[in-house]
Amino acid sequence: MSDLYLTPQQKYDLISQYCEIVVDGMDYKSLEQYAHESMTDYFDNLILSEIKDEIDNYDEELFDELVDNVTQQYPKQDVNNQTTTYSLNVGESISFPVHKK
Repeated sequence: MSDLYLTPQQKYDLISQYCEIVVDGMDYKSLEQYAHESMTDYFDNLILSEIKDEIDNYDEELFDELVDNVTQQYPKQDVNNQTTTYSLNVGESISFPVHKK
């Protein structure tokens, strides 16, 4: 079908019809997962100031709260291995055994 050609409006209509068919066949959980993945992909392509603008449009206090959530360095207990893990920076951690008295 290399000779297939659609106008921009026809292409849009084709995509719209296909999306409607797929969405109609999805259950609530699938729609929720798809929306989450789509939003995550969208935000992943923005710079931090654009992400802040988007979040501020939703709730002006939410960005600071979310930044606080992801930058807090609380110790995390591993009950099975008896170790405590402290978060350092994104992607870094240090673990050591915890000795009981």
